[in-house]
Amino acid sequence: MSAGAKPYPLKNIVRRSILATVAVTAGLGLSGCQMALLDPAGPVGAQEKDLIILAVLLMLIPVVPVIFMTLWFAWRYRASNSKATYAPDFEHSNRIEAVVWAIPTLIILVLGTVTWVSTHQLDPRAKLAAATQTNATPIEVEVVSLDWKWLFIYPEQNIATVNELALPVGRPVHFKLTSATVMNSFFIPQLGSQIYTMTGMETQLNLRADRVGLFDGISANYSGEGFAGMKFQARAMSDADFDAWVAKAKTSTAPLDTAAYTTLSKRGMATGTAYFSGVDPMLFHKVLNNCTDGKLCSGDAMKMAAFKAKSPEQCGKPAKTTKTIEAEASPLEPARQNTPVKS
Repeated sequence: MSAGAKPYPLKNIVRRSILATVAVTAGLGLSGCQMALLDPAGPVGAQEKDLIILAVLLMLIPVVPVIFMTLWFAWRYRASNSKATYAPDFEHSNRIEAVVWAIPTLIILVLGTVTWVSTHQLDPRAKLAAATQTNATPIEVEVVSLDWKWLFIYPEQNIATVNELALPVGRPVHFKLTSATVMNSFFIPQLGSQIYTMTGMETQLNLRADRVGLFDGISANYSGEGFAGMKFQARAMSDADFDAWVAKAKTSTAPLDTAAYTTLSKRGMATGTAYFSGVDPMLFHKVLNNCTDGKLCSGDAMKMAAFKAKSPEQCGKPAKTTKTIEAEASPLEPARQNTPVKS
């Protein structure tokens, strides 16, 4: 140590560390977090929880030693410790450089491999198996995100609900999703797999709930003034309770036809859960193709445009073979082959 150096009071370091710990602990205690991601209720959520834990542990490999060494260096090389090595001209160490670069590189390689594998394993479109043989048939649900509410259509049951989703436990659920307005994001944290809804596009998602419960569903993408209130409840229930829930929804006297959908799609948050019995079987298709108001559907318009793009003489003619195309491209080639060569 250089002569005349003033020692930095160690008690200040300890005091600030304690204050920082207390502040962080108080912040976590007052945050009100339910840790939904760490309390999965289905196979997809469970795999995503394992990925989160694995990623955190891998990233802690360099973090924990750095925190420890920071505290140890501060104590070891304090001004009052005359036994510590004083090396003001130190510039480089090959061993330190090797460790500093090798460990993060290995961590990135492992994380990249895990990400690649898990991305394919947790493909939202990949079908899920049922928990038992008795509930093997998937439930079909069509999802439409509105401003600012969620519409769930059960085409097989001919019912629809607003801001309430019912799931039979152990039975796979196949979602088809789209948006009637801006891009949004459908997310049930305890079941997993956040997925976007987009106007004119259909995304698909497969989930399964493995225990009875009431799970929060949210809009995970900012979509305007009512974004914060765009929530729904996912109810996982037994098969008998699900059948009773469907029967309850069918008692509704309100059908979901074009007029009812027009009223429902107006901007505003839903004041509660709504049930509809009797759903236009083409409603999801109309929303997807932007033709709920009776105009030409975008999908049909694209087909008509593609048909008109064909030349009239090509309509109704059989497809050309490879030999025909080659002959038309070089009509003199056969004659050249049959003409004798003169000496």
